Amino acid sequence: MSKKRSRKSKRLIRTRGMALAVKLFRCNGLSMSPTKLAATFRNMPYSPSKDEITAGFTEVKASGKVVRGEFVAGFRVPVLSYDAEGNLTPVHYVSVDRGTVLVKLDRGTVEVRGSERISRKFRRILEDTTGAKLSPLNLNGGTKKLYTQAAEIDAVLLTGVEKGNLTQAEFRGLGIQNEEEIGLYTRRYKGSISRFRGTFPYPSGAFLTTTVNADAGSLIVYRSGDGILEKDLEWIVDLMEEAALAEENA
Repeated sequence: MSKKRSRKSKRLIRTRGMALAVKLFRCNGLSMSPTKLAATFRNMPYSPSKDEITAGFTEVKASGKVVRGEFVAGFRVPVLSYDAEGNLTPVHYVSVDRGTVLVKLDRGTVEVRGSERISRKFRRILEDTTGAKLSPLNLNGGTKKLYTQAAEIDAVLLTGVEKGNLTQAEFRGLGIQNEEEIGLYTRRYKGSISRFRGTFPYPSGAFLTTTVNADAGSLIVYRSGDGILEKDLEWIVDLMEEAALAEENA
């Protein structure tokens, strides 16, 4: 068992850029079993085509109550180019993007690791094929827990502020979590932290810069070295999902 944990702790998620975007959804109305859902995904293999924009899966696995898939989709991208007469004219190219999706039937949540356009495309496909409804997972509960663990916070957006005509307040600067004004706006004026960026200690010992958008259910984790350790990403996702479910059941 310890060997299995050791292998998992060293598994590296390599990012295409400097960071990995993660979108979390609440999933309602999905009645399929993990086996049935995995079979449904396998029936949608990714098949690139020169004539049409396609989307599908290159790999699908079901483990317990979790279905994991590698999702690939093409997107039509308009670009302005000069024609033979020197006039600007729109030309469309196909851009291919990919991401990892995890449907967690035991929790009723969906995790998409990848760009915003990948998460939108997968959401549409999952809803169309299963009849389920997805909505961004509210990360307010997890935000409160994560915020208190920060080594450094450099940007905070407070919303729901009740102070005259002021409904939002934004703060920027190194170490601003120690500023009295943020506590004042959350306690006295009922503001809530809906978005912030900071550096946090992760289970591996790495300090990773992380951005959280609580209302949109999204995270951006910036890599250290060649990528992000799987156990570090699972830690922050578990924290957010468990806090959200606890708030819903309270």
